[in-house]
Amino acid sequence: MMSLSRRCTRTVICVIFLIQTVVFIVTMMPRQAAVQKVTTTVLELDTVAMTTAAPPDNDTLELFLADYEEQCERQFLPKRSNFVGSYGGGNRASLCPCIPDSLEGPLNISALHPLPIGEMELQQKELKPGGMWSPSSCQPRQRVAIIIPFRDREEHLMLLLNILHPMLQRQMLHYTIFVIEQSRPPVFNKAALMNTGYMEARNVADFDCYIFHDVDMLPENDRNFYTCSESPRHVGSHIDKWKYTVPYPGIFGGVTAFTKELFEHVNGFSNQFYGWGGEDDDMYSRIRAKNLTIVRFSKTVARYTMIKHKGDVGNPYNVKSGIAWKFRPKHYLVDGLNSLRYKLVEVELRPLYFWMLVALPPHPSYFKRSQRSIRVTSGTKPVLVLTSVERVSLAAAFLWYSLIGSLQ
Repeated sequence: MMSLSRRCTRTVICVIFLIQTVVFIVTMMPRQAAVQKVTTTVLELDTVAMTTAAPPDNDTLELFLADYEEQCERQFLPKRSNFVGSYGGGNRASLCPCIPDSLEGPLNISALHPLPIGEMELQQKELKPGGMWSPSSCQPRQRVAIIIPFRDREEHLMLLLNILHPMLQRQMLHYTIFVIEQSRPPVFNKAALMNTGYMEARNVADFDCYIFHDVDMLPENDRNFYTCSESPRHVGSHIDKWKYTVPYPGIFGGVTAFTKELFEHVNGFSNQFYGWGGEDDDMYSRIRAKNLTIVRFSKTVARYTMIKHKGDVGNPYNVKSGIAWKFRPKHYLVDGLNSLRYKLVEVELRPLYFWMLVALPPHPSYFKRSQRSIRVTSGTKPVLVLTSVERVSLAAAFLWYSLIGSLQ
């Protein structure tokens, strides 16, 4: 009798597990198919000497620099509205070199430390108010806006500025650094801040290139040119955190670059992603929806150190960030630059950067409750955020194994 009871119990458990397994597979298939499609697209379309495995060497660097110089000479010509001083008139001889002799190559990031703001201001006396600089000896090829979403990371910001200002000047760019700080609500919305920075920078000048820059991403090589081409570019593609590899083909965050036309074509970032996670994967889907090509430079130059820091109370993990994996072309048309809402609280042209304090709409109500998120990982690479149905499926699997073990 006991043996029959055990067999019946096992049968019921197996049936439940099989049902849950089928549900799990069905719910995962569209997302895995989307990832596979992204993988194929990126590997076929990436340009400009993309590498993900070979260590840096002189041959790779020379090939990259030759490719970049050819592209720069052909594409990077300044708009007439951005001519500086007496270098107008379309005289190509007056253009700044694509690869200036002032470049240093690899930077010793470990030796850097945040300078006091007063000392950095003394070092950067040539900056105009609002963190703007342009070379005086030649006509810069592009006018670049660096947009940094920010809150409560003053030390990180000073360290980044200590690298960016000298580096961009050695690259002989006409640039302005914008720091967009969030005043409210309590939960951070990086993507909406980047949209806000774009809208406001567009009103300041006719920029050729917009670079969206996390405050904790430190460039390790000044040959990683902060310029824009005819495709969206993943500037911060090789990070020490991932051992200088691209962890998955659809990654598109940290430091990214768009022309005005490209950024408006994808309708900017989503404004929905409060808290940590989701906005970069959503942007990749927007690029894919428009059949655009993503560019990544060689890891010989596109190398970054990510500053280690503790979790931010105001930037909790967004348990609904998994929606970024869903391919929603119709949604991208109505969520982005054309749905952005914000209020400029304060604006200052500070010596090192153009500062804006911004208020955004309230964060979603689910952030007001205590939440514990479940995240599946493989090594150091995030794979998927589980939905409720998928959580139940995994829970059923664990229950099955534990019960079968107890019946042995």
